Amino acid sequence: MTKRAFVLWKLELKRTIRQLPVILAEAVLLLSILGMIAFGAAKLLYRDVPAIRITIAVIEKEKNPLTDLLLNYIQGMESISELCQFLIVSEEEGFAMLQEGKAAAALVLPEGMVEGIMDGSNTPVQVFFPEDAGMESALLRELTDAGVQMLRVAQAEIYGIYDTAKTYGALEQLSVLEMDIDTANLAFALDRLALFRVQEVSATGNLSVMQYGIASGAVFFLLLLGMACYPVMQPYPAALRKQLVREGIGAGGQCFGKWLCGVCGMGIGGLFFRLVVKSVLTVGGFGAWLPKAGAVQAGTGLLILLCTVTFIFLVFQLAGNGTTAILLLFFLTVIMQYFAGGFLPSVFLPEAVQKAGRFLPAAYLIDAAGSLYTGTVSGRTLGVLCLFTVFFWGAAYGMARWRMEKEG
Repeated sequence: MTKRAFVLWKLELKRTIRQLPVILAEAVLLLSILGMIAFGAAKLLYRDVPAIRITIAVIEKEKNPLTDLLLNYIQGMESISELCQFLIVSEEEGFAMLQEGKAAAALVLPEGMVEGIMDGSNTPVQVFFPEDAGMESALLRELTDAGVQMLRVAQAEIYGIYDTAKTYGALEQLSVLEMDIDTANLAFALDRLALFRVQEVSATGNLSVMQYGIASGAVFFLLLLGMACYPVMQPYPAALRKQLVREGIGAGGQCFGKWLCGVCGMGIGGLFFRLVVKSVLTVGGFGAWLPKAGAVQAGTGLLILLCTVTFIFLVFQLAGNGTTAILLLFFLTVIMQYFAGGFLPSVFLPEAVQKAGRFLPAAYLIDAAGSLYTGTVSGRTLGVLCLFTVFFWGAAYGMARWRMEKEG
C-alpha cells in the first residue's frame, strides 16, 4: 500500500471526526424513536387487561334464587371472572345480542334446572352460537364441547358401576361406589393440574424478554445508524476515483478507507448507545439488565460491529445515490429484523418466515448480541458472522472494482 493511501485514510478519518456531532445527533433521534416504540410495546404487552373478553347472554325461563346463586358462584371463580362476563337478559335481548355480535353465546336456562341437577333428571341447557363465530365464540364452543364430553363420561361411569355392582351382587354398596366416582370426577374437574400438562418454555431462550429486547434493539439501532454514516462511507465521485487510481490508490485502498471510517463512526455511535441506555436503566434501577463487560463480550461486540459496518458498506456500494442508499438500507433492515425475530421472537412467526430468517445475518447478529448476557457464544455463530463479514467485504470490493472498470 502506497504512502498516499495512508494520507487519504488519515484525511478521511479527520473528516469522520468532524461529522461525529451530526452522527451522534442522529443517534439521539434514533434512540428517542426506539425508546418510544419500546415504551409503547411494554405498555401493550404488560397491561392487565385480558386479551379476550367473552360476553355471554343468559336467558332464564323462570326466576329462581338458586339459579342466580349458581351463576354468581360460577362468575365469581377467578378464571371465569377474568375472561367471561354473564349478562342476564330477556330472550329477545339475548338473541338480538347474538345476531349483532355483542355476545359470544346465549345460554337458555330451562325451568327447574337446579332441581334437575339435584334429582338427577338433568334438564339440558341450550347453548346458541352466532353463525359467523369469532375467536371468543370458537373458544367458548370448544370449552362447552369439552364439558359435554366430561359429563357424558361421568354418566357412563355411573351406569357402568351399576351394571358391575348388579353382576357381582354388590348393589348394597352402590351408593358408596357412586360416591367414589363422584369424588374422583370432581377432583378431576376442579384440579386444573389434572387437565393440563404444564411445561414452561421461553420464546427468547436463555434470555429474559427485556434482555432479548435490548439485544435485538441494539442490532436494529446499529443497522439504522448506518444511515447517519452515509456521508463518510459513500463511494467517491467518478472523477475523484479516476484521479486516485492515477495516484496509485486502487479500488481496495479506496474501499478500505471508507470502510474504516464507517467502523470508527459507528463504533463511537455504538458506545454512545451503550452509555445512554446504561444511564437510563441505572437511574431507573434496572442496571442489572445490561450485560457485564468482559473480554468475551468485547470480542463479540467488535465482531458484531465489523459485520454490521461491512453489510452497510455493501449496501452503499450497491446504491447509486444517497437517497437510494438510505431507503434501501432502511428497507433491508426492517425486513431482516422481522424475519430474524428482532421485532417478535421467531417462535411466534409463520414457519416459512422462521425458515427464511435462519439464513439472514440479522439472526446471527441478534444471537451474538444476546450472548453478551450469558458470556458464552457458540462457535457456529462466530463462524457465520466472520463468513458474512468476508462475503460482504468481497462483494463491496468487487462492486467498486466493477464500477471503476466500467467507467474506464
